[in-house]
Amino acid sequence: MGYVCDIQSVDVGSTEKFRQSEGPKIVMDILKGGSESSDLLDAGFSVVAAGSAGNEVVKESFMDLKVDELILHVMRDKSKTNVQSLYDAIRVLLTPDDNRVVASQVYGYSRRFAEIGMAEVLVSALREQVAPSSLPSACAALKSIAVNDEICRSISENGGIDVLLQCIDEAGQQKNKVIARSCCSLLSKLAASDANKSVIIQRGGFDRFLQLTSRFSEDPSIIQEVMSMVTVLTLRSPENAARAMEVGYGTLAIQALQRFPSSGQTQKQACLMIRNLVVRNPENRTILLNDGAEKLIRKAKVMHGGCKDAASSALRDLGLDNYNA
Repeated sequence: MGYVCDIQSVDVGSTEKFRQSEGPKIVMDILKGGSESSDLLDAGFSVVAAGSAGNEVVKESFMDLKVDELILHVMRDKSKTNVQSLYDAIRVLLTPDDNRVVASQVYGYSRRFAEIGMAEVLVSALREQVAPSSLPSACAALKSIAVNDEICRSISENGGIDVLLQCIDEAGQQKNKVIARSCCSLLSKLAASDANKSVIIQRGGFDRFLQLTSRFSEDPSIIQEVMSMVTVLTLRSPENAARAMEVGYGTLAIQALQRFPSSGQTQKQACLMIRNLVVRNPENRTILLNDGAEKLIRKAKVMHGGCKDAASSALRDLGLDNYNA
């Protein structure tokens, strides 16, 4: 294992040498022979992650060697669910990060992971076994599998949304920013499914996310993640937009624009959320304009180049004629 661990100083040159030296097969043989040792599994899957990073051909080699089935086999042993590198390996294998490739195959790999039952096993791990230190990696792994509506719905049907909402509540109580952000990010991905939007809202999602922002009121990264979720939940849904305004997300957007002027990403996300709150709900425009939205959005537009398009769109959807000015 010492030989292959050299791969962990990653660049394409290193991963190509790893591939040409039959690194994927060597690592898989070691993993299959040492599946009783958590330390060996951790080292081995670290190499899978490092060797696959930025290299589409290495990913393909591991998939040809049925790394997905091996990961599933290991994950079904409850005592091995805190091997963090296992989650990192899933995420890297399913990330299209090879700049040399025009059309990555990883979308198909994500579907393959889902077809063999990996999503259900990951949800079960999140519910029962994953240590807090491994939870963000497990969320990122599940997020990389959730590539279409069917998979997103199956994650919900297996209790994934309930588990994540519970994790978000606990992360807020424990002031664990890393876990809160990871769970919010995964929930945003799952909320792309219209069926899941309804589940999240029925489970009190809007109120729970607002509670989270009150616990992290000085942290723009958490506010940003929550606004991102609400942006997804209110997309093409005037009913959800009306509910979001009722519980206080218009106020949250205004406060974010006021309190975090130097955070370009937070300003941009506030503009995107405002768009969805008003584009099909003209009654919300007056409320936000009366709260000073126009001045704040124009300020964000001037201060942050990356905010320009989102700010112009928000001004337009607020009904302002000179939105490009």
